[in-house]
Amino acid sequence: MSDYDAIVVGAGIAGLGVAAQLQQAGRKTLLLEAYSRPGGRMQSYELPGGYRVDTGLHLIEMGDKGYCHELGTRVGVEFEWAAFSQTLDLYQDGEWRDMQSFIRLTDEEKARFIEVMKNVASMEEPDFKVWDSRSFAEWLDEAGMSGSLREVWENMSMIMTTIPDAREQSAGECLYIAREALRKGRAVLIAAYPKGGMGGIIGPLADAFQKMGGRLELGKTVDQVVFEGRKAVGVKVAREGESPIAREWRVTSTELVTAPLVVLALPIWHLERILDFDRHNSPLPSWWLKRIEDIRGERTGLLGYIIATRRPLYERTVFMSALRSPRTGLPFQAFAPTAFDPGVAPPGRYLLVTDNVAEPEEVENKFNRSRLLEAHWEDVKEMYRFEDGEVEFAIPYYTAGCDGLARKPGLTGDFKPDVKAPGVEGLYFAGDTYLGRGLAVEGAARSAILCAERILG
Repeated sequence: MSDYDAIVVGAGIAGLGVAAQLQQAGRKTLLLEAYSRPGGRMQSYELPGGYRVDTGLHLIEMGDKGYCHELGTRVGVEFEWAAFSQTLDLYQDGEWRDMQSFIRLTDEEKARFIEVMKNVASMEEPDFKVWDSRSFAEWLDEAGMSGSLREVWENMSMIMTTIPDAREQSAGECLYIAREALRKGRAVLIAAYPKGGMGGIIGPLADAFQKMGGRLELGKTVDQVVFEGRKAVGVKVAREGESPIAREWRVTSTELVTAPLVVLALPIWHLERILDFDRHNSPLPSWWLKRIEDIRGERTGLLGYIIATRRPLYERTVFMSALRSPRTGLPFQAFAPTAFDPGVAPPGRYLLVTDNVAEPEEVENKFNRSRLLEAHWEDVKEMYRFEDGEVEFAIPYYTAGCDGLARKPGLTGDFKPDVKAPGVEGLYFAGDTYLGRGLAVEGAARSAILCAERILG
């Protein structure tokens, strides 16, 4: 007899979402998380003085119209949304400009643009599949986008993919995101900020799972998935209080926890930590192992600052963008959390989150990262016209793999790994590196829904 009906590894939004749906369906579920808190890449922290900050640059695509909200609704949680951003401000020639003033169209160009938007809004899944292996630059060429209108589209597609160059972006994924926004929000790109930051999503999901009777264990490192033949039967978990000798020699003592169903809510680049990728011994087929090895390095990167100030640096509820920063030369993104939800900072204090989009190797090299952060800081000071003395704190951050598998041609739609492991029983996957369209949190939430539906039938 198994210890549990299901074990889920990883308590980000995908792991929490799958675990809650399984527990709700009557499956006795254990959720294991290596860190001391749930959330994965959606972390929120309470800082001294009354600040609530998130790790990284986070708005959530579609807000209460998206899959993240639907995931909550499915498990009895109603997320609160502070405010929506339905437009984009762009930095050009030393000033911020709203999208409407940035674009100047003739009547003929405006009519053509409306026709293109209608075509995007009418697209269906087969249409996206045609474009999954082609670049967004190709679509822009075929759609006849040029001038300032093309620059706005390139800014938006950079935000959608965290990839600087439109020639490297999957047109299928960009068009899907635009289609959803046009149908549900009458804009090309819309997003919302949850009340209280990312903790306003993760906290209620974790609470709902545990109130249903699910077991959440934090600080638990899974050493490997255990198989009997070609069937998953549980996981081995590192024992607590391991001896210093074992730690020094990296030999982990483990205990077995059993279940006929194991869900790995981990990015594909972490799978080899707990799955055997030796083709002679792994129960998984060699073609699947090769596919994961081929694409696990396809990540995206960014670095920037979480800035607290004594005066508002930007008060519009918009996302901000530029294709090139003055000094780093890299694409720029930013938003002001306090413009969306003043409650994330103490009275009279304000938050701004900024970043440059870069290749993972650019941000992972500490010397290059240091140079980029210095240049980025000077860019931010120029863009928002403040002095160091007006800053309460500025927390630098960087990440590689910030929003899942890079949305490049040949890596989106059906090209992504399925939520069901091939050739074995009882092993599933969830998260933004597996099947499920949408930007970052949306992709992970949709993957969680697809995974649970596949399991539950």
